[in-house]
Amino acid sequence: MSASTALSHEALAEVITRCAGARTDGAALRDTRPTFADLAVDSLGLLGIVAELEQLLGIPLGPDAEQCASPDELLHIANALLRSAA
Repeated sequence: MSASTALSHEALAEVITRCAGARTDGAALRDTRPTFADLAVDSLGLLGIVAELEQLLGIPLGPDAEQCASPDELLHIANALLRSAA
């Protein structure tokens, strides 16, 4: 994945599952819009998710990403940064 590609719900769900052990999928993220608390992802898990996304996307997501309350919020931040980096 590169800075010119938008992050999808599916790709984010894979990262959440791999890095934080919270089983979810793109449809669940899109349709139910859970919070990280709903997914039982704590702050350390979120840091792992953000670090993995930064590596995959090739851009820093910044401290706002580390404070996101939901995957939807993180997706919005990541895609806004990807658009500005293009």
